Amino acid sequence: MQIQSRPDHHTETGFENRHPLPDPVKRSFWRFLKLRLSGDYKWPKATEQIGKIATETPDFAAIQNPDPTRLQVTWVGHATVLVQYGGLNILTDPVFSDRASPFKRLGPKRYSQPGLSIDQLPKLDLVLLSHNHYDHFDLASLTVLGDVPRYVLPLKNGPLLEKAGITPDRYVELDWDESHHHGDVKITHVPSNHWSSRTTKDRKEMLWGGYILEFADGYRFYFVGDTGWNEALFSELGQQHGGIDFGLIPIGAYDPRDFMRNSHCNPEEAVQIMQAMGVKQALAIHWGTFVLTAEPVDEPPKRLASARKEAGLGDDDFIAPPIGATRFFAGKQATVAPEPHAISISAE
Repeated sequence: MQIQSRPDHHTETGFENRHPLPDPVKRSFWRFLKLRLSGDYKWPKATEQIGKIATETPDFAAIQNPDPTRLQVTWVGHATVLVQYGGLNILTDPVFSDRASPFKRLGPKRYSQPGLSIDQLPKLDLVLLSHNHYDHFDLASLTVLGDVPRYVLPLKNGPLLEKAGITPDRYVELDWDESHHHGDVKITHVPSNHWSSRTTKDRKEMLWGGYILEFADGYRFYFVGDTGWNEALFSELGQQHGGIDFGLIPIGAYDPRDFMRNSHCNPEEAVQIMQAMGVKQALAIHWGTFVLTAEPVDEPPKRLASARKEAGLGDDDFIAPPIGATRFFAGKQATVAPEPHAISISAE
C-alpha cells in the first residue's frame, strides 16, 4: 500500500506558513503584552477613537432585494462584510460583539459600531471563516447566526464552531488548495501568511487562510483573510489563481512593524497583494473597528490612497468606504464557468 506524504504545512507541532519568512522577533502573547505596556509606542485608546471613522447608512432596499447580476458589498466593520452576488448572501468573519476577546471586560473594545446588526442581515447562504482569532471568529455572533447558513472554515476549526451550537452537517473544513461546491459556486481555500491561537497553548493547532469563490458565470471573488506580505507566496498564488474580479484585502493592524510584518500587511503591501493576484477591484478590511496595534486608527486609508496613487490605480480600484456603506460593482457577462484550479472534496 502506498503511503501518501504529509503536506509540508502539516507538522508535528501544528500548521506552518507556506514559504515561511525570516523572523528575528520571538512572538508570544507575553511579548505582545510587554510591547503593549512598554511605552515605546503611543497606542490609541479605544474610548478616544469613537466617531473617528466615517459611517454610512446601508442600502437596506438593495440588501433585501439584491440584483444577482452585479456584486454588492456592505462593510459591517473590521473583516465582517456582507457579499451579495449570483443570488447568494455571503458573510465573512462575522464579529458583532463589543470586544474581540475571550473576556467580557478585557481585550480590544469596539470603537465603531457594526454597520449592520445581525437582525438586519438577509437570510445567509454562506459564512466564510478565515481563522480562529477573536477579531475574526466570534462565538457569540455565530451562536445567533445558528444553523441556517453553510459554514466554510479551515481544518481543525470545526470543534470550535460547534461550541457556537453549529452542527457538523452545516459546515465543511478545508485544507489549503481544497475546494467545496455550494450549488454552482466553487470555494477554494488558499493559504495566507498568518497563524492561529485562542489561548497561550494552542498556537498554530488550527489552520488559517483565505478563499477564492468562482461563480457559474465566471466571476471570481477573493477574501484574503489575515496575512502578512510574502512575495514568494503571493507570486505563487497569483500564478495559480490570478485574475480576480473583486477582493477583500486587509490594510490595518501593522505597527510596530517588526512585530506585525509577518502577520498583517500595511496598505502599501495590500496594494502589492492586489497586483500579485491580479485583483481588478478591492475593498479594504481589517481596520477602523478595534484597536489592535499602534498605528493611528485613521491612518490606514490615508496610506492606502497614497499607495494607490503610487501604483497608478484609480480611486475606485481599491476603496476604503465608511462603515455600513453598500457599494455596487459590475458582474460578469460570461456564461461559462472557468476551469477548476483544485480538487473538490464535497458538494452541496
